[in-house]
Amino acid sequence: MRKLLLLTIFILSANILHAQVLNVERVRADADTTGWTGELGADFSLNKYNERILKIGGQANTAYFSEKHGYLLLSNIDLVNVDGNSLVSNGYVHLRSTLNRKNSFSPEVFVQYQYNNNLGLLNRALGGAGIRYTFLSQPNLRGHISTGLMYEFEEWGLSDGLSEKNEYLKSTSNIVVRGQLNSQTSLTMIGYYQARPDRFLKPRATSENQLNIRMSRSITFRVSFTMTYDVEPVIDVPNLTYELKNGIVLSF
Repeated sequence: MRKLLLLTIFILSANILHAQVLNVERVRADADTTGWTGELGADFSLNKYNERILKIGGQANTAYFSEKHGYLLLSNIDLVNVDGNSLVSNGYVHLRSTLNRKNSFSPEVFVQYQYNNNLGLLNRALGGAGIRYTFLSQPNLRGHISTGLMYEFEEWGLSDGLSEKNEYLKSTSNIVVRGQLNSQTSLTMIGYYQARPDRFLKPRATSENQLNIRMSRSITFRVSFTMTYDVEPVIDVPNLTYELKNGIVLSF
């Protein structure tokens, strides 16, 4: 029954609801993990922004978990081919610390730098803090809710060669459910909601669903589908964007 429920939510989430919201939860270790851990990954994906594009990417993530706290450093870079011609890129670097990570309530602080040439995002820098609450903790099923505030600076490129800069204070919240379907397969579902406090009902909302199939002790095949809806995009880009990605991840 639990397997059927998780698969049903996965299918529904993919149809009702990216890259603008970084998914930290997909590389977060379980609460009983201590020491160093990391991932090296390569992937191929099909995306829909202003044009249909193909993307080849790579990622490097590392984390350290002490008995009390957790520290994550995530990075990613993508090379993108648009209509078989242009080559553009996007990437990010994200640093996050979770304090008292085994408690039901865990404070978090984070900083991030990001760019996305295909969307016209020249620079995005943000920093913030929040609280993470564990509402579900079972051997094969875990759930978390996080909420907090962040300061965000953005610089967007315009069609006439000029740029537009914005600074915002935003609320950021997410809900995460991670389930183990069997000994080799896991499913993670995340929903994000980010909005300015004075325009709370006009958010940037994201749903990401990720299926991991462990092929060996160190190699995992990963499939993820992400959709983002931005009610008020800064420049003339689609309100709805999506990304379907699959790749191989080497864990160490």
